[in-house]
Amino acid sequence: MSKNLQVELKNIFFELEGNEIFKNFSLRFSSKGISIILGPNGSGKTILTKIMKGIVNIDKGKVLIKKKNDIGYAPQQVVFLRRNVFDNIAFPLRVKGKRESYVKQRVNYLLTEFNIFDKKSFSARSLSAGNAQFISFVRSIVDDPNILILDEPCSNLDEIHRKKVELYLKRNKKKKKIIMITHDFLQAKRLADEIILIEKGKFLVKYNKQKFLKNEKNIIKDFFS
Repeated sequence: MSKNLQVELKNIFFELEGNEIFKNFSLRFSSKGISIILGPNGSGKTILTKIMKGIVNIDKGKVLIKKKNDIGYAPQQVVFLRRNVFDNIAFPLRVKGKRESYVKQRVNYLLTEFNIFDKKSFSARSLSAGNAQFISFVRSIVDDPNILILDEPCSNLDEIHRKKVELYLKRNKKKKKIIMITHDFLQAKRLADEIILIEKGKFLVKYNKQKFLKNEKNIIKDFFS
């Protein structure tokens, strides 16, 4: 893997319940900035994020990621421990053995920064879908990872919380590799440094933002026809 690359998939094969999801799938991501993955339902986008995170094991191929223990991940289906919001956000830090004084400092900082301090003691599993998704995003950045993988992180958010997520991503994209799935073309246009199209487990094409915007209408028409 090139020293300038952080995430690369090489010749991936993966079957799920007898269905072939990926066959000889390869994809390189830019080393920094925001990569947006677009594709119809059933394209394999969510499974791809799980493969990169290491939640799903591939049948064959290579997943090349620098610092595999340095990945923040917010799944589409949020899963919380039977604990309060504070403890759920703190969990990644505690797993890594961080000192409790640092855990408290860091989590309280994020609770304040994202204006959710009032939810600190709430049962995480009792939250609304929007609040749960927002807390899941905050948890994904608690240990300031160099690689951030987000699966539809704004699908249940109102405009205020969506803007907070997008602002964080814009502010941090120069020092992180951010890989994000969205169905929102407007969001992709706002955030992406590169846009990747996949369909039925196949990599179709990758555009930088300028090329995508220049050919946007034709790309969208061809892709969804």
